[in-house]
Amino acid sequence: MTSAILIGQPNVGKTSFLINFAQYLGVGELKLLVKRPAGFTATETYKLDTASQYLTSFNSHTTKELQSIKLKLPVGKQDKVMHLVDTCGLVSGIHSKQETRQAMSQTLQQIFNSQIVLHMIDLSKLDLEEGLEKIDQELYNFLNLKTGYSILANKVDLDTQGQSLKLLHDLVDENIVFPISALYQQGFVEVKSFLLKNI
Repeated sequence: MTSAILIGQPNVGKTSFLINFAQYLGVGELKLLVKRPAGFTATETYKLDTASQYLTSFNSHTTKELQSIKLKLPVGKQDKVMHLVDTCGLVSGIHSKQETRQAMSQTLQQIFNSQIVLHMIDLSKLDLEEGLEKIDQELYNFLNLKTGYSILANKVDLDTQGQSLKLLHDLVDENIVFPISALYQQGFVEVKSFLLKNI
């Protein structure tokens, strides 16, 4: 089964995207397969209307292990099935907490096992002077030629003048950028089309 991984810095909206994209596709209940760093897998179930309060936070590194959901993307009379994998936020350098280092290692390993990589960048934190954060630049340099790689430019709803999106287009190949709002489900039609092309 095709696997699509969500990667990016902490608090860019990866988990919010997973929850709201599942809702957009008509999922009624969030059944997450959670891969613990010790190696075993557990299932956790959440109602969509309460999932955000349990799975998201303003604190960094709320997601501490890989968590995936099986999604059906409708195509005509059939569905294409895939796993969407949520991950720990990646940072430059070595994190001080071992638990977070293990979670980031798990994320990096999963990149190699995924056919599709959705690299999420927070437009509201894009620096007009400095450009991409070091970790985002490194991920882009490493993955941009991979088939199935795209950038989800999140929080487009906060970029009212479009300056951050224009800057991002200047820094990366704009053909692989999808402007989205994980919170308001903007751009989900285009992301779904991209996924269907790469499954």
